[in-house]
Amino acid sequence: MITYHLLTPHSPAWATAASQIGAIDWPAGGHLAKLMQTATWQPWERVVYATDNGQLVGCCALMAEDIVPDTPYSPFVSTVYVNPDYRGQGISLHLVQQTETAAQAAGIDGLYIVTRHVGLYEHLDYELIDQRNDQFGRLNRILYKQL
Repeated sequence: MITYHLLTPHSPAWATAASQIGAIDWPAGGHLAKLMQTATWQPWERVVYATDNGQLVGCCALMAEDIVPDTPYSPFVSTVYVNPDYRGQGISLHLVQQTETAAQAAGIDGLYIVTRHVGLYEHLDYELIDQRNDQFGRLNRILYKQL
């Protein structure tokens, strides 16, 4: 059974989540894990951490900044990841919805997503508002949703 956890740096599962997220085979996982271990988090920033019997199923984060530098946009749904064994079950969309709920609870009225995917987040009513290069020089789509 998949369990969704809404984590802050004060959560008991924070260190375990950072370790598991850092071990995924995607560079963004290592980046998020490093931020979890070293960055100062805003009071409203969160990590949504999905597990199945204590093992990482997926994650995403509610963050002030993402990989596209020097934008007027904030806050972001960032680092949406689902373990390959669990893909195709709608988990990524559920992770984003959990992040939206956390944002609303913090008084946030809109979220951005930086992605190269086409069609995934549009199912949750995100709309393309811009395209910009990320810190690696890759062209990304910037989507927005009013909450």
